[in-house]
Amino acid sequence: MSKILLLSAGTRVESKNNKIAKITDDFLVNELKIDCSLYDNFYEGVPFLKDYNDKQPDYVIDVRNDLINSSKIILFSPVFNGGYVSHLKNILDWLSLSFDKYSYNELFKNKTVAVVSSVDGKGNNAKSSFILLKEQLKNYGLDVFDEFYLFNEENKVDDFDSNKKLSTSYHTFINSFINS
Repeated sequence: MSKILLLSAGTRVESKNNKIAKITDDFLVNELKIDCSLYDNFYEGVPFLKDYNDKQPDYVIDVRNDLINSSKIILFSPVFNGGYVSHLKNILDWLSLSFDKYSYNELFKNKTVAVVSSVDGKGNNAKSSFILLKEQLKNYGLDVFDEFYLFNEENKVDDFDSNKKLSTSYHTFINSFINS
């Protein structure tokens, strides 16, 4: 297994999406012995892409360099009004640009992506958000894992360490994705 890229679009440092991304990184690295790179904070220092000729920010170049060596991606996406956050699409748009010997969207080819979301409520909009995000990810040329994992008010990220059923369920999801 080559490297796995973890991209967390949490809206603040202490967000639940960032928390589960760190838990996932720890599980993959320490339990499954898989090399990972975790990136978050796409809302500071990553300007909105205005033109494909824009100079790529250093942060985007760092993510891009890890994406080159990754075979799988896990996205951690909050749900806002039945959709995903704009800074997630922005980082993906930056990563889709051509550079050096790579053509447009080439970095996404032959890579599989899974989506994990954490919401404060029941997550009634989470499925529609996943459907929107899934279609966008396909537009980039990514293979999208059919299922997504949802943490909500019944299955809280904050209860992860104390809820054996929740952690087992989530680890099963991650293992299914890894082995897909």
